[in-house]
Amino acid sequence: MSINEKRILIFSSASHFFTHFYILIFPVLVLPLSRDLGLSLDKVLGLSFLMYLLYGLAAIPWGFISDKSSPRVVMGTGIVIAGIGLIGSSLVHNPNMLVWTFAITGLGCAAYHPSGLALVSKGIKERGKGLGINGIFGNMGMAAAPFTAGILNYLTGWRQTLIILGIAGVTAGVLSFLFKFSVTRDEDLQQGEDIKENSIVTLFLIVCLVVLFSGLMYRTYTLVFPAWIEMKLGTLFNGLAAYLNRNRTAALLPETDTLIVSIITGFAYIIGMFGQYAGGKFADKWELRSAYLFFWIMAIPFLVLARFSSGLWVLPFAGLFIFFAMGMQPIENSIFAILTPARWRSVSYGIKFTLTFGIGSLSVFIVKQTEPSIGLDGVIVLAIGYLLLTTAAAAVLRLTKKNQRIRHS
Repeated sequence: MSINEKRILIFSSASHFFTHFYILIFPVLVLPLSRDLGLSLDKVLGLSFLMYLLYGLAAIPWGFISDKSSPRVVMGTGIVIAGIGLIGSSLVHNPNMLVWTFAITGLGCAAYHPSGLALVSKGIKERGKGLGINGIFGNMGMAAAPFTAGILNYLTGWRQTLIILGIAGVTAGVLSFLFKFSVTRDEDLQQGEDIKENSIVTLFLIVCLVVLFSGLMYRTYTLVFPAWIEMKLGTLFNGLAAYLNRNRTAALLPETDTLIVSIITGFAYIIGMFGQYAGGKFADKWELRSAYLFFWIMAIPFLVLARFSSGLWVLPFAGLFIFFAMGMQPIENSIFAILTPARWRSVSYGIKFTLTFGIGSLSVFIVKQTEPSIGLDGVIVLAIGYLLLTTAAAAVLRLTKKNQRIRHS
């Protein structure tokens, strides 16, 4: 890679880390927030609705700004705003204000995908490999969120946790302004094989349908995953909990369960890092739609097995589901890159993530309304339903214009 390519990959990967790190802090703190604020689980989940909504809906405006100005500046600005939102969340005491401070974090996090993925997809010749490495750092953020937030919450409480992590993000965003790297607005280093113009719009609309369904599945699963694991496995770690609780007061004992589950959740997301690497390899060597469908099909049985198994078997099944559900991302992002012109790449990724995270945020409202009656196990069944719709749409994508190849050159 050239110096410019290396800098693009380093800083876009760091920003990808913080974006997923920040957006997944909230699920880890759902139970501590519930205990501290005296709110029911469904009420606490509702605090995040606006954050996840803006995480999606703001992607298109950020993409437009990125295409018209500098993806690098947009990327750094977003992380700074997100960090400020977390710091604000640590300082307020009214639950209604938490809705708005978390929303600032969602607004800032929305800037990364349109800007950062535009940098990688346009500025790195080995696009699949670059997107795979970039995706690994996103998964590192997903894994680090439960580890870090769980440990800090155990040691200091949720408010101090948000202050510490918010300051870290603001610092990282400021540092990203100090190094110069760029991409040409109208050019891709990796062109991909030519696609007939009359096929592009149809294929683009279908892949948008896929990401809409996958967004509902993704947000439903990630929103409840830590709490679901705590419900399924809490009693299996009584010995470890007793050891950690030996010097703690009764008021702090529940935080030990949160810590243990946070560590388990982090390991599950680490498995997704290997999926991202595999997905990047597939993206550079396979016909992209075939690889995309393969990963979705493989994800189905493992989510089903995770839901209906018991004991420690839940963990490997959940991990393998995450391997495939996260591993498809370099493939999906490569499909979007090939189907869209370079000059509007940030906007195209903005459309993708508005569908993925904006429409997907509706799952927060759906979970809030349904969880009291169906429970967390029922929410996982709901995620399975979204996964089946996602896979069906991916099959339609593969069968449409099936004689047309979508692959890297």
